[in-house]
Amino acid sequence: MDAQAKDVLKRIAALSPIPAPNNDDAHWLAMFRNGVANLRAFAAPPEPVASVTNVIAGGVPTRLYRPAEGRLPLLLHIHGGGAIAGSVDGHDSALRALANRTGWLVAAPGYRLAPEHPFPAMLNDAWAALNWLAEHGGEFNIDTSRIVVSGDSIGGALTAAITLMARDQGGPALIGQIPIYPNTDLRRDAPYPSRRKNDGIIIGLPMLERQVDLYLGSPADRENPLASPILAESLKGLPPALLVTCECDPLLDEGEAYAKRLAEAGVPVRLERFDGQIHAFLQMGGFVDDTERLLAMIAEWLHGLPA
Repeated sequence: MDAQAKDVLKRIAALSPIPAPNNDDAHWLAMFRNGVANLRAFAAPPEPVASVTNVIAGGVPTRLYRPAEGRLPLLLHIHGGGAIAGSVDGHDSALRALANRTGWLVAAPGYRLAPEHPFPAMLNDAWAALNWLAEHGGEFNIDTSRIVVSGDSIGGALTAAITLMARDQGGPALIGQIPIYPNTDLRRDAPYPSRRKNDGIIIGLPMLERQVDLYLGSPADRENPLASPILAESLKGLPPALLVTCECDPLLDEGEAYAKRLAEAGVPVRLERFDGQIHAFLQMGGFVDDTERLLAMIAEWLHGLPA
């Protein structure tokens, strides 16, 4: 394991330990949300950007991070947190850095969380925000011919689902997708060795199962391709992907299996595994050097997309 990641894990254990799930969902959920919120302690100092604007995009509170004046392409980023925790505020430092490194306008929807609003509420919110921004791009000086969707953790799963929806519902046209250490298969006991090999590194398996139970509207949703995108019948016609995984992550195998399925469907895929790294390191730029390498990689990949 990366030495910096190991140090972060020690600090997390001291700062915000999350207990094993129990029958008191309300107490456990509060502890889980507190633990996810405390990840901001590992963020780099927030960078200035040209402007930050809060809008209601399709009924969804959405924050726009503009790195420069002028007409800019759009990167819609969907934050992680298991769909039961997390916030745009919790990702603020990473979102500012993402805008500055890429030169793209970054839009972050503040989607509703489960269990108060179970699946597909969060997917519907991200989808509504994307469509509204595509329709109203002229008001915000957005180049709507250049839209990419990205997301970390469960946000990566929602990213993949949105590409399926955009393909099957005739737009908005997306020129790329960036799932970052995504959940891609929510089936209980899905056969991925990394889940057991890396059990307890940021994500414990009992925690993962409880999180998914709270996230979904029903057990049957575990096999819904919009929740488990690896189960989609076909991935043909999806936009090019930069898919990022971490070696020391329970979700490693399912992320890489999804990249393989994309490639087999003829989708251009760049799979990047961060050796020695842990889940959620996008939010750890104050302690982990690989966060900056990830941001630079995203910027380079975006700049390489066809004009």
